[in-house]
Amino acid sequence: MSKAVQEQVDQLFEAVKDKESLEEIKPYCERFNEWINTNTNYSVKSLGTVLSRAGFYKKFKSLPLDQGKNAASVPKHDAQGNVTGNELKHYVLLLCGLDKKDWEERNETTRVSDRLMNPDGDGNTGIEINPETYLEVTLNLLASVDPHELAVGLIACTGRRPHEILARGKFTAIAGVAYQVMFEGQGKKRGEKPVFKISTLYPASYVIERLEHLRKDASVTELLKLVKSEFPDDLAAQNKAIEDRRGNSLRRVVQEYFGGKDTEEPLLNFREGQEQNDCTALRAACACLVTERDCRGSVGAKMYFAASFLGHITPGAKISDSDLKHITTTLGYSDYYTTKPVGFPTVPTPPTPPTPPTEPTEPTEPTAPIAPTPTASEASEKEKLSNVRVSSSDLEAIRHLQEELQAPNQKSVISKLIESFNNRLDVAKQLQSAQQKLAQSEAQVKQLQKSNNQLQQEKTAMETTAQQPQMVTLNSTDLESWLEKKIIEVVDKVVQGKAMPTAGYAYAPTKVVPPKEEIDWEAKTDAEVWGSKAPLAALEKIRRSFEAISLYNDTVATGDGDRLAITNQALRELSGCNGLLVRDWIEQHKDEIISHNAKFGMENKKDPSNPASYANKGKDTDKILLLINEEFLSGEGFKAGRN
Repeated sequence: MSKAVQEQVDQLFEAVKDKESLEEIKPYCERFNEWINTNTNYSVKSLGTVLSRAGFYKKFKSLPLDQGKNAASVPKHDAQGNVTGNELKHYVLLLCGLDKKDWEERNETTRVSDRLMNPDGDGNTGIEINPETYLEVTLNLLASVDPHELAVGLIACTGRRPHEILARGKFTAIAGVAYQVMFEGQGKKRGEKPVFKISTLYPASYVIERLEHLRKDASVTELLKLVKSEFPDDLAAQNKAIEDRRGNSLRRVVQEYFGGKDTEEPLLNFREGQEQNDCTALRAACACLVTERDCRGSVGAKMYFAASFLGHITPGAKISDSDLKHITTTLGYSDYYTTKPVGFPTVPTPPTPPTPPTEPTEPTEPTAPIAPTPTASEASEKEKLSNVRVSSSDLEAIRHLQEELQAPNQKSVISKLIESFNNRLDVAKQLQSAQQKLAQSEAQVKQLQKSNNQLQQEKTAMETTAQQPQMVTLNSTDLESWLEKKIIEVVDKVVQGKAMPTAGYAYAPTKVVPPKEEIDWEAKTDAEVWGSKAPLAALEKIRRSFEAISLYNDTVATGDGDRLAITNQALRELSGCNGLLVRDWIEQHKDEIISHNAKFGMENKKDPSNPASYANKGKDTDKILLLINEEFLSGEGFKAGRN
């Protein structure tokens, strides 16, 4: 909706910027107000903010004002409501947006007071933070190779805004100081470029290295290129576009690691008036921890330190007493506190390989650190976490396993992998032992067979050389019975005396595994396909979802804004399959998807050959997907929507 407001503001500005009479300007203002009243439901408190972000006030204040033509003289008031003089205001600012009464209502808020005086369960006011858990989660995020998680880790560690971390901010090391950096690139300082010292929760060298790693990420560089092309000369608009495009993904990471509205026990308790955590909460939490650690002194000194850290006042500059009024903004970030000491945590360093190596070593891929988990046997006892290093491809495999196993985090996946390896190792040892005993039994049986053959030969020789009738001959039936009995006795002793282990498995060295029956998933019903977790069934789900959306667009949709572009998100939600699997499927069927979307003009005009850039903006996708699911997939797909 904010984008629609932006378009209306731009249209209003272009229509009246050259008008020079109230009669010409007023009709445009009436139409703008009518659109705001019928198409939005902003409160008085939020409408002023929305219009300000859209550049409403800035645009019309930038025009040359001429009293009686495009502007009127109105009284100017001080903070106590006293008239201090007159000022010229453009007619649009007088006829649109908020009037004086609305502005007074908007500014009469008690949000900060409510946050500061909100009592917890123990009768204390404010929100307590546990520094150990906060620092532990922050370190895991800093070590992540995912750009969204790394960005949130840097926000939590430095207290900077998202666009400062993603684009504007620059950290420079300070000689002889381990946990502070010189920071430049602060947002919300129009016309100013302050450079000042800030504290960091982790060593400055590591923070600088991780920021450089983030800036090299392809998705971040592409984002910066995009916003610069959209707003080439407007830095504030670029910053807003960055936060708009990355805001949701960063908030999802914050809520996953620090607590969201569905979290029973969030790591970072929610602030007054909020249902879940966001990047602003991390700024407030970081300010609390670095102030507690680095500032010793009076309450006033702590407030001054926190305001400087957050950038509400500019340290190093000559600050007058009147400038200290900005510290009231810092109060809105001061609802966190801690009763535990805040230390100076170090970053685990990977071991250095020995030189020269005593044994040949295999080359490894470039690695990235992740945090491991305690094993299942250690789950009841919390241990200090340390870092291990895995390749980027292995980390992607761990994430895939996490989704398949529905594990709560990557640490649980590693625990399951270790447990599975130990179980397989035990089975392998049992199999090897069983095979050795079986080989011994086979050797003994062969020896008995050899003895039997020798006895048979002796028997034959005795029968052929017998010349005298009175000689006693050996009865062949008795001999065969005796041999059979002896062989059975020896085999029984071998088997009974050296029994193979019974671990619930049957091992046969020459066992032939019958070939698996090939399943024709296209012949299966929707219920059978969605009821299976087989890999080929997943591909069939994606294919049927693609066919369902195509059929809906061709036969059911009216074309009145109700057609659905075929995107990764649409196929993922309808099929319920992994996003990586959907991405690969889209790449294999790229031409079909581009052709269908282009047929209805739903391709990305700027990059039509890249299906990954398609999106369904401004559409009720849940409603459309529910309809497609019921009409074409027997109600088996779109699990999230059905729930």
